[in-house]
Amino acid sequence: MANAHEPFGLSLSKSWWLGGGLALCAVVAFADPVTHLGRQLYRGEVALSGTISGHAQPLPPIATRCTNCHSRDSAAQAASGAASFAPLLTRERLLGPIARRGGPPSRYDEAAFCRLLRSGIDPAIMLIPRQMPRYAIDDAQCKALWAYLIDGGETR
Repeated sequence: MANAHEPFGLSLSKSWWLGGGLALCAVVAFADPVTHLGRQLYRGEVALSGTISGHAQPLPPIATRCTNCHSRDSAAQAASGAASFAPLLTRERLLGPIARRGGPPSRYDEAAFCRLLRSGIDPAIMLIPRQMPRYAIDDAQCKALWAYLIDGGETR
């Protein structure tokens, strides 16, 4: 039973530990604001401006979310044989060597990733399909998105 010295049945020391633990969780969750921004960009919580190659009109923000095409659902569809828009963006996929359309193996780094988002040209100097938007993404946003994906992104 709670008394005046132990509100809600918690002693002062237990309350301190509980409060400290919650505060630590909040600090850890937002310890890296760059990665947090990357997560928001990936999920469309912070909108990115983009267009389809060959079109001048910007897409609505809901159409430029990375999760629309680069999600576990699209990867599962591909594994089941269904058509998939795009691969799951994992650390291994981005940093590992990938042979693209018969070209030499290549791998992404931050600069190549940002070039792809802006121009549609991958690290093997191949043009990706025009269905992927070309983004008007600034350096800070691109760095944040890259950091988020390399840190584990949606696969954590």
